This record gives sequence, C-alpha cells and structure tokens, in this order.
Amino acid sequence: MTSRIDLLFDARHIQQSGVGTYIQTELPHLERVFAERQLALGLLVNPDKVPTVRDSTTVISSQPPEAPMYGANEQRAWAHALRTVRPRAMWVPHYPFPFATLAPANRHTELFVTIHDTLHLRPKSVTGQNVAFRAYARAMIDMDGRRCKTIFTPSQTTANSLAKVIPQARFVLTQIPVGDRWLTPANLDLCPIKGRYILFVGNAKWHKNLMLLFEAFDDVAQDIPHNLVIAGAGAAVRNFDERVERYANKHADRVETIGRVDFETLRAIVAGADILVMPSLHEGVGLPPLEAMASHTAVLSSSIPALKETCGDGAEYFDPHDHRGLADLLRRYCGDDQARAELAARGWAHVTERQSRISRTAAAEAICAALNTARR
Repeated sequence: MTSRIDLLFDARHIQQSGVGTYIQTELPHLERVFAERQLALGLLVNPDKVPTVRDSTTVISSQPPEAPMYGANEQRAWAHALRTVRPRAMWVPHYPFPFATLAPANRHTELFVTIHDTLHLRPKSVTGQNVAFRAYARAMIDMDGRRCKTIFTPSQTTANSLAKVIPQARFVLTQIPVGDRWLTPANLDLCPIKGRYILFVGNAKWHKNLMLLFEAFDDVAQDIPHNLVIAGAGAAVRNFDERVERYANKHADRVETIGRVDFETLRAIVAGADILVMPSLHEGVGLPPLEAMASHTAVLSSSIPALKETCGDGAEYFDPHDHRGLADLLRRYCGDDQARAELAARGWAHVTERQSRISRTAAAEAICAALNTARR
C-alpha cells in the first residue's frame, strides 16, 4: 500500500477539453497549498498521461487505465485507487459518484466533487440524450448531494441550478480563470485561415446549438465579406444535423471546418477572427468567449444565464432560439469596424477585471479547512 495521503485528486482526464482544462487549472494551486500546509497529495492518473508534478505529490496509476467517464471501469478505477491509498479525502472533478466511497473501509473518507453544469439533467431538446441518460445523471447527482462534504461549481448559475435538485448540499464557487498565455499577444503568422472570418470554437454536441449559427450565417452571407470558421469540431459538424450539412454545402466556399489544433495555432485562430460567436443552449461557464476577449476579439454570445454571468458587459447577447437576432448582430459588427473595436475593448476590460478578482485557491483552501476540522 502507498503511504497514507490526505487527498486523492482524480486527474485521469487532464488532456481532455473542458474537464481537462479545469484539472490543469486547479492542480498547480492544489499542489502549492498542500505543500504549504504540509499535507500529502495523491494524483490518480492514466499511465500514459502523467503530468509534471512536485516531488511531494504521489502519483497513482489508474487500474484499469483509460477508463471512460460514466462507465463501470471508471468505478473500478476509483475502487482500486481507494484500496491502494486509503486517503483521508478524495476529489473527483466531474459528477459521477464513486460508489466505492460507500464501502465500510472508506466510510471516513471525505468526498469532494466538482459539477460543472446541469446539462445532463436537461430535456432532450437541449442535450440530445435519452431518458435513461438523464436518469443516470440524476441518480449520480443525488448521491453526490448526500455523500459529498462539498460540491465545487465553476459558476453561480450552476450552483443555483443544483441547489434546486440537491438542496442539502454545500457549494463552493471555484471560477475558472483564463490561462495566462491567452493574455499575451498571439503569433498571427500561425493562423491557417485567410481573409476575414466569424469563428465558433467547440465541439458539435447538441447543446452547442450550431444550427442557429448556420441559419444566421445563411441570412447574412450575401451582406458581409466574412467566412464562417468552425474550429474544434472538425468533420463532425456535418453529422450534427442534416440541415447543417445542407447549409455547409450551400456555402461550401464560405464555411471552413477545422479539427483540434495545437494551442498556439488555436490562439492565432481566435486572435485572427473578427468575431467569436457562442450560440449555446446550455453551459456551465463557457471559456471560449473569455479566451476571445483575452485575444482582443469581439464576442457575440447567447443570453443564457451562465454565459451572461461569465461574459458580463464584455459581450453582446442574442436569444439562442432566434437566429434573426444573431443575424442582426452579425450585420452590425461585421460591417462597422469602430463598433467591433469598441466591443473587443469591452471584452478585454471585462476579462482582465475578472482575472483580478478570481480566487485560484478556493477549492484547495476549502479542502484543507475540511481536513483540519476532521483532525480536531
């Protein structure tokens, strides 16, 4: 058995988008705070995705490795890690509940979970998922509410939504800052896109609402010189909806899809865009708009609560169910360089102010406080 540690942090998904960004953001602050408090930190990792960590951090390999979220193998990986380490506390950075914490041997292990959003509780019209998946999500989140010492959320919007489902839970807000490299000038020579363009960054999942963006672009394509660039989703965009494929074919010379690219190329693509559009039906936070603001790119965002919380007065908003409203904004900001520059300046002011007030150690401090209380 590995020597006793105070906290086991699940970092298996560190290379994914979304939850991976969250893990990468939290890990260095968690290591620093634990080192300062002389507490022992353990990191659960996939053997081929081990991040660079401090010598004081214990690395535990997942068994089985590469266990996907929401499956039985993930539960096996957590059970194996808890048997190996017997930590005083465990932190899972996504919502599936680790049933091994219910075993008698682990009954004193404090559990912390991060729930990024309530997407999987939403109806099929938002998620595209069936009733069984929503029932799974509800069961897992119910268990989190019963067993967790604290649930971390990256936005107040998510915390408010969860409080209606699991009112007995204790929530701590752990806002995600933009990575510091986003706040430095990008090398535009790395941008593979030529000419002026409107940008979407993200995957092609149902809640990303790509259909609305294509409908709006179809309305304005004849009025503006810009192309539409979909970055991150790649060829999967055409499988999103048959109507998307129809619009993409209709504007084949004006629509460009790009898969995942390296970080510096992505920065150049975001900085080179005239406008970034975030048309989502649901988000927990929404980092692409903040990254665009940090790149001095103007942002148009859907008016859902999480994005209004994230983007503040740094974006212009549209109803995610009304493509005409987005089309009107595209006409305005694609056709008025001064208005677009003023919007970009608002975004920069917002993202830099937001960075200055975020507590980057909120989760680590909350866990340390709980561990200290348990010792008394």
